[in-house]
Amino acid sequence: MKRFYGYDSFRGKQLDVITAILQHRDVLAVMPTGAGKSICYQIPACAPSKDGAPALVLVITPLRALMRDQVSHLGSHGIPAAFIDSETTAADRGIIYQAAREGRIRLLYVAPERLPSPEFIRFAQSLRIRLIAVDEAHCVFQWGQDFRPDYLGIASFIEQLPERPVIAACTATATPAVRDGIVHNLQLQDPLQVVSSFDRPNLYFGRYEAHSKQDRTTRITQYAKAHRTESGIIYCTSRARTEELTEELRTAGVQAEYFHARMDEDRKAYVQDAFLGGAINVIVATTAFGMGVDKPDVRWVINDGMPGSLEEYYQEAGRAGRDGKPASCTLIWGRYEFDLLEQRIDESAGSALEDRERRLAKTAALERCQAMEDYCTTRSCLRAHMLRYFGEESVGRHCGACDCCTGNSGFAGATSTRDTPAVFGRTASFHVEHVEHSDEEQVIDTDLVQSVLHFIQAVHRKQGTGYSIVKIVNALHGSRSVSIVGSGLDRIEGYGSLADYSGTRIRAVIRLLMDDGRLVHGKQGIVLPASDEDDQ
Repeated sequence: MKRFYGYDSFRGKQLDVITAILQHRDVLAVMPTGAGKSICYQIPACAPSKDGAPALVLVITPLRALMRDQVSHLGSHGIPAAFIDSETTAADRGIIYQAAREGRIRLLYVAPERLPSPEFIRFAQSLRIRLIAVDEAHCVFQWGQDFRPDYLGIASFIEQLPERPVIAACTATATPAVRDGIVHNLQLQDPLQVVSSFDRPNLYFGRYEAHSKQDRTTRITQYAKAHRTESGIIYCTSRARTEELTEELRTAGVQAEYFHARMDEDRKAYVQDAFLGGAINVIVATTAFGMGVDKPDVRWVINDGMPGSLEEYYQEAGRAGRDGKPASCTLIWGRYEFDLLEQRIDESAGSALEDRERRLAKTAALERCQAMEDYCTTRSCLRAHMLRYFGEESVGRHCGACDCCTGNSGFAGATSTRDTPAVFGRTASFHVEHVEHSDEEQVIDTDLVQSVLHFIQAVHRKQGTGYSIVKIVNALHGSRSVSIVGSGLDRIEGYGSLADYSGTRIRAVIRLLMDDGRLVHGKQGIVLPASDEDDQ
């Protein structure tokens, strides 16, 4: 450790992982961003093999930026490493293969797409591989948002090797279900499961509910301008938004550059190097930026739009404060985003006659969407909420470093979540966000509430299942879409009964019913609480 990296000691659970690998035991290491996962498989590569013969550590990763950065970093520390990607020529691959056979390369980085290649299989069979490190191992989980089919070929690749190496699966975020999926799909043998705490005490978590696109832009610009001497990352949900927002920031005097997948490689490298070197302070990016990029002094991260899952959000937010100093993470969201996401899930899942895998994928997607919605709307500690999601018990009910525990939002002076009154008296007044994002006071009467409840009760009686908010709203509107007719919702009592009400009002009622506990978001969508189901 001291010789190659200059550190006197290991951090967290690094030593546990390294010891298990050196004792020839499979490992599943779940360690948050910035915890030093890469050292866990790089250090074993530096140790002599048991018989002194050349032995290779093969690192499988989907991240091209990580390949390049880590190979460069390892070389600067005197550790010979190489990578093979889609731009590596046949001649260069031959040179790398020969160097590995002769023991002149200790680590080789490849993408999972490389494994089925007959050329690569012949190479892998021609030498001893002591360890296979699977980076971003959550990509092997079939029902996850980041699932990559090529990861399912890792186990069969290993079976073709003359000697089974140790397998180390590494990821930054994984729920208990995802961890089980990793162990099963990679065929790990009695693995040591090392799960570091997901708690990042130096990070402040805030939310801001935006009422319009201009509201988002104004808040972000004001914040970035006030913190323009600090390093920050703004994540956007589209390439066009990164370019548009970058122009707004530049106009406000903020040194900003955009980054997305459609940029050419030279431009990407320039922007990344400028950010890492401090020439620019703010990156406005899609999720294409950040994986494998190590900049410890990022002081703030803003998500301009709701990520598809808490795993994705925690990874992006976790790029702040990797030096251990205080940093802030702010999520800007809008209620309409949930409906758009659920609609995309419905459309991609197909009809009610879909096969089992489609149903499972849809259920998993809806659960991720609901977890993200819960995070945006909860009135309890955000840190505790996230830790529970990842299967970790929090210490205490108040962290003192989130908008719920401090009473402050991610943006000073802004209201993070609005109080929502109960709706179960004769009438209740509250504010509803319209599609055009203007606030208009509406009065919801008991008839509207009961119509929604009766329809969902009827769905349960007839079909014993639940549906997304989007599907329920469309059915109550009387939609004749393929999705509605195919699922039989047009034959349920109450179908079309709220055609005169706006979708915004119906969605607001459903969410208020959920806040009150009269409805819950189950694995199949919006359903009655278990006690109410038993009474039907």
